[in-house]
Amino acid sequence: MRTETMTSLLEPRSIAVIGASQRGGRGANVIANLRDCGFNGSIFAVNPRYDEVHGFKCFPTIGDLPPGVDCIVVAVGADAACEVLDQAHAKGIPAAVVLAAGFGEGGFGEARAPRLKSLAEKGMCICGPNCFGFINLKARVAAFSGPIPRPLRPGSVAIVSQSGGLGASAFTPLMADRQLGFAYFVSSGNQLGATIEDFVEYFIDDTDVSVIAIIIEALKNPQKLARIARKAHARQKSLLLYQAGKSAAGQIMIRCHTGALAGDNAVLAAFLRRCGIVQVANFDEFVEAIELFAVAPYDENIADDVVVVSGSGGNAAIATDVLEEAGLALAEFEPATRERLRAVQPDFGGVTNPLDCTGAMYDDPTLVPKVFEALVAERRRPVIAASVSVRAGGNENMRQLAAKIADAAQTSGRTFVAFQYTPLGGPLDAEMIQALHAARVPVLLGIGGAMRALRYLPMRRNYRLRAANAAAPETASHAIPGVNAAGADFLTLRKALMSARIPIVEAALAYSEREAVELQRRLALPVAVKAETPGLLHKSDVGCVRLGCASESQVAQAYREVIHNARKAGFKTAAPVLIQPMVTGIAEAYAGVIDDPLFGPAVCFGLGGIFVEVLSDVRTEMAPLTRDDAIAMIRGVKGAKLLTGARSGKAGDIEALADLLVRLGQFALANRGRFRALDLNPIMIKPQGEGVVAVDIAVEMLEPSPTSSAAHAAL
Repeated sequence: MRTETMTSLLEPRSIAVIGASQRGGRGANVIANLRDCGFNGSIFAVNPRYDEVHGFKCFPTIGDLPPGVDCIVVAVGADAACEVLDQAHAKGIPAAVVLAAGFGEGGFGEARAPRLKSLAEKGMCICGPNCFGFINLKARVAAFSGPIPRPLRPGSVAIVSQSGGLGASAFTPLMADRQLGFAYFVSSGNQLGATIEDFVEYFIDDTDVSVIAIIIEALKNPQKLARIARKAHARQKSLLLYQAGKSAAGQIMIRCHTGALAGDNAVLAAFLRRCGIVQVANFDEFVEAIELFAVAPYDENIADDVVVVSGSGGNAAIATDVLEEAGLALAEFEPATRERLRAVQPDFGGVTNPLDCTGAMYDDPTLVPKVFEALVAERRRPVIAASVSVRAGGNENMRQLAAKIADAAQTSGRTFVAFQYTPLGGPLDAEMIQALHAARVPVLLGIGGAMRALRYLPMRRNYRLRAANAAAPETASHAIPGVNAAGADFLTLRKALMSARIPIVEAALAYSEREAVELQRRLALPVAVKAETPGLLHKSDVGCVRLGCASESQVAQAYREVIHNARKAGFKTAAPVLIQPMVTGIAEAYAGVIDDPLFGPAVCFGLGGIFVEVLSDVRTEMAPLTRDDAIAMIRGVKGAKLLTGARSGKAGDIEALADLLVRLGQFALANRGRFRALDLNPIMIKPQGEGVVAVDIAVEMLEPSPTSSAAHAAL
């Protein structure tokens, strides 16, 4: 999206509202919002029924508008909107906001969508359709059809949301109640023109914006988002994102709502981590995280743990529970700190974290400064979260407490957070909010959302440091020659994987019972006998695997049984049987690749065999992987202790397993677009220093053959 056309949209000098009416409606709302926000450009209405709307001149058609209109707001139905946009483009108007729905949502109006896309491809900057519009608070432009809170507070936060209602649910209370300043609020709707990524790029180029909050249902151009995220980190800007509709039912709702197909949730999460975009778990946390990132100073040395200071032992206990659930630890005080606290705390007060200062915290004006002085004397820099009620009409003691929190934050340069136990309670005390914000102390509402949001501060630090020190992992080229829609030839696929130094167990194909016996005789080892046919993944479930065949008669019988069972299961295509030497290990793992059409290849890892599906505990990261990425994936699964020698068991060869994951990522990137998915399961993990070996592999091609829904080869 060209900068000049985006500027015409978001910073217009003149706006025409098509469909504005004296009887109200969305068009009239837009004109009223433009007037009330103090827009100092020209405002025109277009409606053949009126001479003026809300005091502004009204023209019968777009053709009658004066030259030089930068942007139109289309407040008519979907059919009429297409005609209006064609006329505007013919007149040379560079930008438009399309409020109407009916451009493919839920299967309705699909024929209209290409008309808007065609205009966008010709250079028209279109926000929407199916949106509320936007507010540029710096330029005082409110091309917005919904209600707007007053007063408008210009500031450093930008929000772009596919859902206008959800975006407003963050924007309105943060600006109205917590007095947070915003630069932009954009409702992007269906993104048939300008996309989420286009708006984020524009915000990054705005020097006044420091926090960019994104609400998506599906991304349109994730590779562009990855590029501009690097630019954001270089300019010390924070990016956070919330995805609506991650559940199965939510995904269906999104398809009806926007016509977009969301990518795989695990791959999206991995993609955002790779980009350094903080993904927030739920909407309540998203609102708190915006406040947190916008107000709290960035601290490169911030610790990963938290100190909770409260006047209520019960509420401190709840905060502790939530922190543990969120994966955050309570900071452990140094002995000297405990002694300092013991000297100032009431006899029945605590000296451990969470710190219960009892009701004296609110009644004794000398206590809190001494407590904070003891806490900031420590060498480490955990977040200090102090409880306070910021409800309007509260007692004077709360205002004094807020002032002391602000004083401690300003004088110490440490990260302080004020949190209220509950998000309920009516309006907030404006004086307290102002005092805390002036000292760069965020005001968080509700123990749950507040404590969980604190995990995003060290995450932001980690992402920035990683971006500053990032070195691209080495990649290698291990393409699979001869792959087509019918699938990979067995020997070709095995050769390609081994050329990438991915350890695969020795194997051969037998096309007759006699060949199977000959192979076992040559190996002189117990073997596994497996049916090999396209589409047959879970072989053991249908009796197509026989293990530990140690004699010729056992191999012959196994051959006959797996062929019979494959045909019985509906796989009638003639196919060979796989003969492999038996391999043992101390544990089994799974590794795989998803080549997502939007985000690219991602590597998955979990415990192997049946556990990968039973436990549903898989770690996913984008390819290519660094060694640190691979080790973190291995140690991140819940059963990691099974691989590292739990209960005096032997430790597995984690280093060799990490090597396999790194090489698998390189292989996936080198072969992007050749297959949809690739699975190694199980991978036998041998004792430390003895390596790992993949026993089975299945590949799903992008374009299945006419005779099979997916082509697979097993090793």
